[in-house]
Amino acid sequence: MSLINRLWSRVPFVTKRPTNTLLLITEAKAFRLDFDRSGRLVGNAEMIAVTCASSDKLPECVTAIALRSKPFGHKVWLLYSGLFMTLLSMPSVQVEGVDEALLGQLLQYELEGLTGQSTMDMQLAYQLLSNKDEMSNYWVSQIKRLTLTELTKAVKKGGGRLRGLMHPAGLPVFVQDPTQEDWLRMECWSQLCVGLKKTSDSALEMQVFALSDRQWRGQLEKWFALQGLVEQSETLLNNTYEFLPETHYNRHLSTVDGITPWLLLWAGLLVKRDLPALPLLKYQSKLNADLILMASGGVTALIVCLGHFGYFQYQMVEFDAKSKDLQRIETVLNGMKKTLATDQENSARLKITIDKLKSDSEVLPRLIQGLQDRPVKLLEAIAKGRPKNLLVERIETSKDEIKITGISLDSTSPNELGTYLEQHLALLGWSFVAPTKKNMELMPGGGPWEYEIKLRDLGVDGFLRKPA
Repeated sequence: MSLINRLWSRVPFVTKRPTNTLLLITEAKAFRLDFDRSGRLVGNAEMIAVTCASSDKLPECVTAIALRSKPFGHKVWLLYSGLFMTLLSMPSVQVEGVDEALLGQLLQYELEGLTGQSTMDMQLAYQLLSNKDEMSNYWVSQIKRLTLTELTKAVKKGGGRLRGLMHPAGLPVFVQDPTQEDWLRMECWSQLCVGLKKTSDSALEMQVFALSDRQWRGQLEKWFALQGLVEQSETLLNNTYEFLPETHYNRHLSTVDGITPWLLLWAGLLVKRDLPALPLLKYQSKLNADLILMASGGVTALIVCLGHFGYFQYQMVEFDAKSKDLQRIETVLNGMKKTLATDQENSARLKITIDKLKSDSEVLPRLIQGLQDRPVKLLEAIAKGRPKNLLVERIETSKDEIKITGISLDSTSPNELGTYLEQHLALLGWSFVAPTKKNMELMPGGGPWEYEIKLRDLGVDGFLRKPA
């Protein structure tokens, strides 16, 4: 009986279709939410057991979702966590007054230099975020043009029309309280972590940290520390759980109950006549050049003349684009000349430093004595600076690093020990990396924490500073 009902529900005009459908697809599962013209929820949000490993698989995933649920709404919006997204910065003087088509080409050219991959068969969407320090910052996403075409067809077979595709990161309102004007948010997705900040007197600020970069956690913590005090902050976690700086609120986007309020905020933005500043990918049909060539024999002389005029206009745009490329190359060459001059200055400074080292008879004895004192001084500093809530389990040496690991009952004791070691061992040729911590979540209030403190050997340069 249930199979008959499902088939009957897919017959046109038997059931009233929703106006809009919003799909969130991740690498682990998918969610669907239907809403009306005002952004109000229609029915209930649902989770669908469909996975999508890459953007190339999006058409197949949407087809699978359509087979497992009722027909889509008239308009379909798609959020995919695996979609390529990044930030690009370009000198404002290069993009000022440039039309949208040419600006898209410039951004694609910049993206090729960043990723090392051709963007010839890619479709790009971009949005200007801010202009700071004579640089224009753009929020960019892209997908293969063929994939977007097949995705549009898959949505159409499911009963809807694709209105836009984008990465789910970057919702420009505070999830916990949409009326809040001053806020900060961190979002952790499968391939990247995004930091957002909004104040009442400034535009939305964004930072993107690729999880493939080994330094992303340190970069995120540095960015978070630079933001200072904020009225409200929150963290959004999807299928990837990472130890992030603490915020006022945490929300897990892995269940229907947790994700529904967040999806409804997206719905409220997407139904507006003037969409917010988002890099939304849309299907753009392209004329077939062969078809135009075949039809050209039967058109009038007027259309032929218009075709020549259009070709002339195209050549003008092409010439303008190449001219811009040459100007950019000239800018790069000038930058390389400045870099070469800087390198020569640095080389001269290095030679002065080497000569000074040769003439400084105090460095070598202090170096030998420091190397002899290192083991004892390190153990002595750990014994004196170790907080009561911290246990040192292991001290390991690896190439030019010393790793101190253990367990702490609170999250601050590793920082205290690291600060103590830095203050008392700085003259022994070591640099200190901020402790990394991982919440084991074995106690009701959180904790204990695994930690790691790294001391890096600076070599001879670390002993140049004389004791006070």
